[in-house]
Amino acid sequence: MPHSMKDDFETVDFVIKGEIIGIKDLGYPNIENTLTYKLKRDYIESSGYFVQVNVSEVFKGSPQDTVTITPRWTNCDLLFEKNSEYIIFGYRDKDGNYRTNMCTNTFKMNSEDMSRLKAIIGDDN
Repeated sequence: MPHSMKDDFETVDFVIKGEIIGIKDLGYPNIENTLTYKLKRDYIESSGYFVQVNVSEVFKGSPQDTVTITPRWTNCDLLFEKNSEYIIFGYRDKDGNYRTNMCTNTFKMNSEDMSRLKAIIGDDN
């Protein structure tokens, strides 16, 4: 279960708003050996775990205009829908990879959660 959004905001390395523009799961070495791929191969047509994000707004951190969310290929990874917009709370690992998981407050864009985030960062717009 995620921490409170305020606590999460304070502890993560970055918080961004962005659209999922690419799915890179098929480029991952040995993807065919992952349980996710074995159970439902066609998920890659519309969603993915190893995704490119076109960053439209930065709330914390200093990511590039396009970032790649790199999964750990565990049960904690988030499945992102292509062409959908998300607020992503995440971390940079020791190799510089952008990572997130289901224990963060990452969410698919919706007005209720966006209002909560704006309240935390003090944005009245």
